[in-house]
Amino acid sequence: MTSERKNLDHSAMEGGGFYNENSALQASGISLLQPLWETACQSVGCDGEPLVIVDYASSQGRNSMRPIRAAIDALRRRAGANAPIEVIHTDLPSNDFSALFTALQDDADSYMAGQSSVFPAAIGRNYFEPLFAPGTVHLGWNTFSMQWMSRSPAHVTDHVLAGLSKQPNVIAEVKSQQADDWQRFLKVRAHEMRRNAKLLTAFTAQSDGASGWEWLCGELWAAIEDQVRAGLLSPEELRRLSIPIGFRTLDDIRAPFAVNGQFAGLKLEHSELFKIPDPFWSNYQTSGDRNLLAKGHADLTLAWAGPTLMGFIDPCRDRNALINGLFARFAERIAASPTIHEPYVAVAVLSKV
Repeated sequence: MTSERKNLDHSAMEGGGFYNENSALQASGISLLQPLWETACQSVGCDGEPLVIVDYASSQGRNSMRPIRAAIDALRRRAGANAPIEVIHTDLPSNDFSALFTALQDDADSYMAGQSSVFPAAIGRNYFEPLFAPGTVHLGWNTFSMQWMSRSPAHVTDHVLAGLSKQPNVIAEVKSQQADDWQRFLKVRAHEMRRNAKLLTAFTAQSDGASGWEWLCGELWAAIEDQVRAGLLSPEELRRLSIPIGFRTLDDIRAPFAVNGQFAGLKLEHSELFKIPDPFWSNYQTSGDRNLLAKGHADLTLAWAGPTLMGFIDPCRDRNALINGLFARFAERIAASPTIHEPYVAVAVLSKV
């Protein structure tokens, strides 16, 4: 792996437990995936002890509690009520692992509650490289991370998300990078998985040229341009403020498996698109409170985008004040034109053959 690839062009999610408190959209998506995950957990091979469940790109852990609990329950129904289980959470070194372990200890929904012989641990490394010894992992869970590219593949000047650029050369580079990242991710996961192991991965997606992020991230880009016109962000900072996120289609996901249904020792068992329900819209329809809707979406976006955007601002500046001002303006724009936000998520269930 090259030194360029080791340096990702994004940071971990907003720390201090903020991401845990502001990831309702991700939680909505995970609820849709739960039946597929439970089916995978029930059919995984249970040979070898201890049983190993990996939460790839865990962030601060709250949205992993129910899926990991379901996996523990499914494995123990087959391997025995006291079967030892290791649960290993992985994320970037900059991730707020202290919030993760606090949630494991204190969260009412913690998969540790009432359990014995469950052993949690964490790894702070990039998952585009191997994280485990060969043939170690029984179950892998990965959601809402693979839309992040391993690096920025192109210089983007017309949008805050690379995958929403209108420049054909940029989109071509994004597609190429995402195809490379997808194959790299699959290869290293296949190396780590045991025979008959299962992996579920889900990430923001695209259908018929739309991702569902056009309105929300369009307002974020407009807020950035507002801040530039006000002299609060420099034109040079504007040129850097592009997040390396793209959107795969189902065809993109299935491409490595096109020849015989397998790739790198993995079989694609299931792939599907869902629309994630807006977690704030029903309350807005009832209350009519535009500002509450705006705050929900602004805080949610700050939780996943804030640290990366902050890294693009000149370090000599008051970055916190600039980011806070940007997201306040973003919230104002959302409140001025409230729109339902229902993005696509793609899921792939894979098995080691």
